[in-house]
Amino acid sequence: MQAVLLAAGLGSRLGTLTQQIPKALIEVGGRPLLAHAVSFAQAAGAEAITVVGGFGFDRVAAEVSRLELPVRLIENTAFRDGNLISLTAARLFIEDADEFLLMNVDHIYRPAIAALAAAPAGDVTAFVDTDRTLGADDMKVERDARGRVRRIAKTLDRWDAGYVGMTKVPRAAASRYWAAVDAALAAEGRAIHVERVLQRLADAETPPACRDISGHGWLEVDLPEERDRADEAVRLGGWST
Repeated sequence: MQAVLLAAGLGSRLGTLTQQIPKALIEVGGRPLLAHAVSFAQAAGAEAITVVGGFGFDRVAAEVSRLELPVRLIENTAFRDGNLISLTAARLFIEDADEFLLMNVDHIYRPAIAALAAAPAGDVTAFVDTDRTLGADDMKVERDARGRVRRIAKTLDRWDAGYVGMTKVPRAAASRYWAAVDAALAAEGRAIHVERVLQRLADAETPPACRDISGHGWLEVDLPEERDRADEAVRLGGWST
């Protein structure tokens, strides 16, 4: 398995925390978010990890070197577009992978979730949970009777799960996934995010599967107060992979 970590964004909602450094380098529990993500990907069985940087790329590159992170770092110079452009920047390196795990760099997962992420996927698979009370900025998922994605968006009026920032794509479904990527960009433009690919697949004959990680817990760092809560939680222990 390979992993792709999306780490190009501005992180503007973190306010002064990201005025000087990119979001991927925000420290939680004494380690940058990027290091947490790399450790999780390794624990999930990733044999190769591609990190797509953008904003503050030179600083990310310096940190990758300082920490000796075992990653391939590539640059998305169009980081102000949607993060789907970051995924396409990595396409050359993962298109022929047996399977790849797509991750956002601003999430920290409990170690037990690595085993769930490591299990092979038979189809494009979105990772979800049902633990959280979802707010306006959370990615919501409505599943169909088979437990597959029917709708995914922040603006849903009804849902039964939340997306947790990971998608797995096996080789058997890769061509269909990349066709949906191309179609989404052609129809909706460059400002879209990777979750739009899941919705496009959901509108087709074979909606994405869901893998439920409920009961384990994970952290997201989008706002200053979320960073503070995450820092406290990680320092208390139980989050190392």
